[in-house]
Amino acid sequence: MSNEKKWGDLEIAAVGSAVIIMGSLLFYWVLEIESMLELLELAYGSAKLFNNPLVY
Repeated sequence: MSNEKKWGDLEIAAVGSAVIIMGSLLFYWVLEIESMLELLELAYGSAKLFNNPLVY
């Protein structure tokens, strides 16, 4: 006989929900960073964060 604790339906639902929420938050922030870099390229012609556009 095994003494292992088996996961119930509530634990599986909680872990599944947490994984989905954390994954979607990570995906959202990756897209936000990508959008910010694209705006920097449009504004300054470069995605370098510390590039001074006035220096030629």
